[in-house]
Amino acid sequence: MRMKFLIATLAAVVFTLQGALAQVKIGYTNVEMILAYMPETQQMNKDLQIYAGKLEKALQVEENYFQLKMDEYTSLSKQNKLTPADDENRQKELMKLDSTLRQKQALQEQQLMGMQQELIAPSLDKLQKAIDEISKAEGYTYVLNQSTSTGVSTILFGPESDNITNKIFAKLGIEIPKEMQGEKATPPGQ
Repeated sequence: MRMKFLIATLAAVVFTLQGALAQVKIGYTNVEMILAYMPETQQMNKDLQIYAGKLEKALQVEENYFQLKMDEYTSLSKQNKLTPADDENRQKELMKLDSTLRQKQALQEQQLMGMQQELIAPSLDKLQKAIDEISKAEGYTYVLNQSTSTGVSTILFGPESDNITNKIFAKLGIEIPKEMQGEKATPPGQ
């Protein structure tokens, strides 16, 4: 009797698990590729290049000043025109200028990254909204990202019918790139 109860319980668990597993629907897409083709992202890249150019110009002035001071020191040092105290003061000045320059370069990189995050946020929000809408409309439980930038995909295999990339392009109003029609593609520039 106890054995029959155990078998009946096990069968009920198996049927319950099968029902639960049958309800899971997984889709996938390539977020990086879609972002690369979004007009907003293309404009963001242009804006980011302009911003980076402005930051670079500002830093270039300080790099030129540092180089001028370095050349001046090197020239005077080779000609033995520096007293030991003057030599030490100029070395300290060069070290301070170098330190300041490195700090400004690090700050510039942070500013550039901050600007990139600020500029890409609306595109990411728009993309996420499209993924959410398609997922709800088509009954996907999960949507995974298939990355190409690292050379290793998150998705190793999946039925093409669960690839929702083209649906996302359509939802965003972006024409499906010609190189994607009929084959897998990578984002522009890769």
